[in-house]
Amino acid sequence: MVASSASSAYVEYTYESGFGAGGSANTPIQFGKEVKVTGLEFKNNQMALGQLYSPEIETFAYGKSEGKCSVEYVLSNPWFLQSIFGTAVSADAANPTVSGLRQHTWNSSASSAGMKGVNSLAVKLGFDVELDFTKTAVGVICPSVSLKMALNETIKVSQELMWGEETVNQTFSEPSGVPLAGAIPYTFVHASITNPLTGATLATLQSFDLNLNSNAELIYQMGTSDSVDTFRKILEMTGKAQIVLKSSAFLDSVLGRSETANNLVVTISNGASSSSNTTRNIVMTFTGCSFSINSVSGMEPGELLLEDVDFQCKHVTIIAKNAQNSLPV
Repeated sequence: MVASSASSAYVEYTYESGFGAGGSANTPIQFGKEVKVTGLEFKNNQMALGQLYSPEIETFAYGKSEGKCSVEYVLSNPWFLQSIFGTAVSADAANPTVSGLRQHTWNSSASSAGMKGVNSLAVKLGFDVELDFTKTAVGVICPSVSLKMALNETIKVSQELMWGEETVNQTFSEPSGVPLAGAIPYTFVHASITNPLTGATLATLQSFDLNLNSNAELIYQMGTSDSVDTFRKILEMTGKAQIVLKSSAFLDSVLGRSETANNLVVTISNGASSSSNTTRNIVMTFTGCSFSINSVSGMEPGELLLEDVDFQCKHVTIIAKNAQNSLPV
């Protein structure tokens, strides 16, 4: 018997044409770079039943099927956005002098395609172990996505996934997920964030966290243990920025209890010239932003004074520019 490491396992996904339909007709997608899967779990909600005049369990009953995991990876493509905002609208890139680029746009407005529903996934996990097997979860939903950026770090994405149906195949199959053409791991080096108080680039930013939550839930019904549908709740877009303390501006905004005068714009890029067809970027423009908490750290000898500001936004438009002609749907 030989023990196996994670080099003997993989995970890939596709978007489904309908909830629980699976994604066999679509080309699988890689989540990103340096993928990590944690908290992988499936349970049948077993219920132990006792009986009068006995100290022992007499029998078991079983409830609904529930699976979950967290997938963390280095950002290298924008397709995770479809699990929160639905299918993008694609067109030729805005710069007509650049050939081969496509512009994919997501919008959180109620009128946008997919924003009133949930784009479900089919997720396949393969284990090349002593007795090889693969497991496929269908009707997978993503209630929350988080992005983390920090100095001298890659940009990390974490997706929380949930499902209510999965199958196991004892025949192993090789992974077939494909990366985005020209994909690179995004880092803090070519990221910029504007200050929604002034509209200028936010200077001396140390770290930035962004949470995009559809708060989607699974729907079950009588007659089956598997989930049969899903629905989304109110979209929540929150985050936190850590900045070198220079003034009371952010504290004043919290005290003022009002929305900011400018948008919060997050730009993630590969650093290539905008006039080049090697440009790859994701630009998120948040409107209706408001700060809720201001806190200060570093008030001790020899330490840098830093402030953390928590925010929430009402609306976002996201534009990703790359060479992908067709969307992974």
